[in-house]
Amino acid sequence: MSAAPVGPPTPVPAPSPYAAPDVKGVRLRAPVGLVIALTSLFALVIGITVYAVYADWNTRSLMQRLLADPAAVSDADLVRGERLTGLVGTIQGNALIVTGIVFIIWFHRVRTNAEVFAPGADKLARGWAIGAWFIPFANLWLPYRIAVTTWGSSTPSGADGGYRRFPLTLVNLWWGTFVLSRLLGWYGGMSYSRAESPGAVRDAATTMLVGDVLDIAGAVLAVLFVRKLTAMQHARAAQGPVVAAV
Repeated sequence: MSAAPVGPPTPVPAPSPYAAPDVKGVRLRAPVGLVIALTSLFALVIGITVYAVYADWNTRSLMQRLLADPAAVSDADLVRGERLTGLVGTIQGNALIVTGIVFIIWFHRVRTNAEVFAPGADKLARGWAIGAWFIPFANLWLPYRIAVTTWGSSTPSGADGGYRRFPLTLVNLWWGTFVLSRLLGWYGGMSYSRAESPGAVRDAATTMLVGDVLDIAGAVLAVLFVRKLTAMQHARAAQGPVVAAV
């Protein structure tokens, strides 16, 4: 009897790099799905914010024309400009809220993973990855502190098993742009709501315009930060549950 032909071996799927054991009840969980959602949401935010920049520029131009020649701007122009600013502001605010919620979920996920990689590296409990965003004034610093520690704990080892240092340039750029855009947006919005003269409205629109441009830059940097840190954690998880030096 002739032997049956032997075909190529059936490939065995590689185990998930996130199948690491629990560390004090904490298990690694892949944030890949959240990354996809965030990338899409940030793309939406960028598109809306580009339109917000146009609305800011339109308001600023109207006020500049009104100051130069009051007869050159009709009441209908002013009403349309105000409605455009209000509509874009509402849509932009809702998009930022949804994106912020998903981002905080991702942020808590990667902070929890970092606790498996380097238990005790961050003295703040992992719940602070959520709570830190809602404390006035402290939210200008605490999330950044958690991001830096998570970044260091998630750094994969080198080929020789030694520690590799990933510069914090991306983290610093993202956080600095984010804070500055939020402050300018808050100040510009407050100034716009209180403005009682064309000059004051023009100045407020200028501030909002700069803030929105920074929002676009911040969204791009946020996507790069999210994708880079997630990739670092994926590589770190693939190396096994060895505690990383920080």
